[in-house]
Amino acid sequence: MTENKTDLRIGQLLIEAQILRARDLNDAIKIAKITSLPIGRILIMSSYVGEREFQAAVHAQSLVRDSILPFSAAIEALCLMSRSELTFEQCLNEVGWARAQDATTNKLGSMLLDAEIITKEQMESAIRTSEATGLPLGRVLVSLGSITDETLTTALNAQVMVRDRKIDREQAIRGLNAAFIRRQDLEIALAENGFYRGPLKNSVRLGELLVLAQVVPAVEIMNALELGLMHLKPLGRTLVDMNQITETTLDAALQLQEMVSNRTIDEDNAVATLKQFVDTNTAVIELISQLEVPQEHFKINVRLHDLLRVASLLQHSDIELSDIPKTGTASSADAKSSAGRLLSNGFIDQRTYFGCLRCYYLVSNGWMSIQHAIIALNYFSNQQGLSFDEVLLELKWTLRTRPQFRSDNSGKGIVSSEGGLSRLKLGDI
Repeated sequence: MTENKTDLRIGQLLIEAQILRARDLNDAIKIAKITSLPIGRILIMSSYVGEREFQAAVHAQSLVRDSILPFSAAIEALCLMSRSELTFEQCLNEVGWARAQDATTNKLGSMLLDAEIITKEQMESAIRTSEATGLPLGRVLVSLGSITDETLTTALNAQVMVRDRKIDREQAIRGLNAAFIRRQDLEIALAENGFYRGPLKNSVRLGELLVLAQVVPAVEIMNALELGLMHLKPLGRTLVDMNQITETTLDAALQLQEMVSNRTIDEDNAVATLKQFVDTNTAVIELISQLEVPQEHFKINVRLHDLLRVASLLQHSDIELSDIPKTGTASSADAKSSAGRLLSNGFIDQRTYFGCLRCYYLVSNGWMSIQHAIIALNYFSNQQGLSFDEVLLELKWTLRTRPQFRSDNSGKGIVSSEGGLSRLKLGDI
């Protein structure tokens, strides 16, 4: 059978190796189109193939595309592996294939590493995330901020050119490095000349937020502004010194202001959440986990427990033992019900309960894609000290806009900020 190596699909390999049936692949493709989930995760979730077989097929695909492994040998090794406990590499040896000493891989990660575009640590982190989520390595690298979309496109084009023998690997590496340096210099030059400013913010002023939430009267805001200007203090610190608000209320308001800036919450919900925080003393992390997306504005068809399973936070047995209904419509109410069952049965802890509902809110309102949610949830599960919104900051998908306070020797509050003072405006504080 003659194969176009560049267009070789994993599903095709699995079918040829009699590991996957064509009708099961077609079913998985339909589900992938509806849910926007990675097809690899759907194949594994649906038990059409095992994790071991799927990863072997990914490895085989790369070797065949790079003209390192013949297609027939790949199929033979995959067939053998599916019937034995041997690893894919052991099966390759069993079928009589050995890697040539001078064979070099054209895998995306190794090319980016050799072109000095990413570090070894970045590649290893992305590979772990890719394996855990089933998402393509390139997309993970972009999502983690290791490379830009433009760099990914350039690298993928270089891969194709090497496979088509239009250039050799060394030429591709030099070209990638040169393109990366030029792009890097361009961004620096734009920033230095004031043309590159990053994402635009659509924030709410702190005083406005406090007035709308009925926390501080408008007249006291005006008094605080005057005092702040006299003593060179920001509004929030002045209000605390005037005993108009507590430190915890200021911190909650600044958290919500930051979320509005990053569009992870709208102004109306921020106002309602701050009012509820002051009235009930309930943590912001808990309050925002209960936000709902109206059904007419729902952007996805995936239910919460399915998303958690794809992100490797749950097993299928966890869902069954929690008595989560097999059928249901994706909705905020359904998500809360499922999360509550999982929490009460001990399959998730309270932190994960808050975090997964917060994530689901951001996916269902269209702020992030399902693929980004899978990456964020996987990162969230491995960073036990962080809330979900802190994970978004760590991934650099949101910006830190909150001023932070320290004291000088005279006891006056001084504003400091992660990311530099240039992000702060007088009107914002």
